[in-house]
Formats: sequence, C-alpha cells, structure tokens
Amino acid sequence: MEKVAIINNLYFEQRKTLTEIAEIINTSISYISKILRKNEMYKIEKEKRKKENLEQRRKVQKELIYKGRKTKIDIDYINLKNKHEEVAMELSKHSTIGNEALRKWCSGAYKYNDKKNRYEFDTENLLKPADFPLYIKA
Repeated sequence: MEKVAIINNLYFEQRKTLTEIAEIINTSISYISKILRKNEMYKIEKEKRKKENLEQRRKVQKELIYKGRKTKIDIDYINLKNKHEEVAMELSKHSTIGNEALRKWCSGAYKYNDKKNRYEFDTENLLKPADFPLYIKA
C-alpha cells in the first residue's frame, strides 16, 4: 500500500512522468501504469497533460517558425526579386524602341545607301520582320 501512495503522490502532486516515477521507485513503467489506472483521477489527469503538452509543442513550433522567418535572410531570393521588379518595370513601359536604336541593335541587317543617305534593310539575304522598318533615315 505504501508504494501505491508514493506513486499517486509523485504522479498527481509532484507531476512526475511514468518514466521518472519508475526510475525513482526502481520498477517498470507498466507496473506504474497499472497502479495509476486503478485511480479514478488518472484519466482526467492524463487528458489534461496531453492538452498541456500539445499546447506547449505548438507554442514552441510557432516560436521556431517565426524566429526562422525573422532572422533568415535569403540573399538569392532578394536578388531574384529585385531582378524581377526591374524586368517588370521595363516590360510595363509602353514605349517602342527607336529606329536608331533598332539599327544599332541589328547592325548586320541594315546597309547604308550613300545615294539616298539612309540605312536600308538587307532583303536579299534576310527575311524582314513585319515590325522592322524597310529603311531608316541617317
């Protein structure tokens, strides 16, 4: 009877786990569990501890997640995001490339005509896209 009282005291009043109680008394966990199951308060206490452990685990997980988000700086992500914003700004402009810039960009496609003082698209060797001008004044 003395062991039962000690086990109940350790579990309910001192809030020890079954493993801790088994080490203190030097018995098996199954023996401790068998004795505690006879007590009417055991189920209530067990459910209460489950809820407390669950809440504690969730709290710790949230802290870990938020700490990781706040302290972790992903340089690659920041660089990629900046590049994306730059490209989005360039693409959102409704301006078209000027004829002079187009001629410089496609320098092999335009040949200079001295007689007419203009650059003409080389239609003999290349297929002209629809949005390219046939000639550009110099």
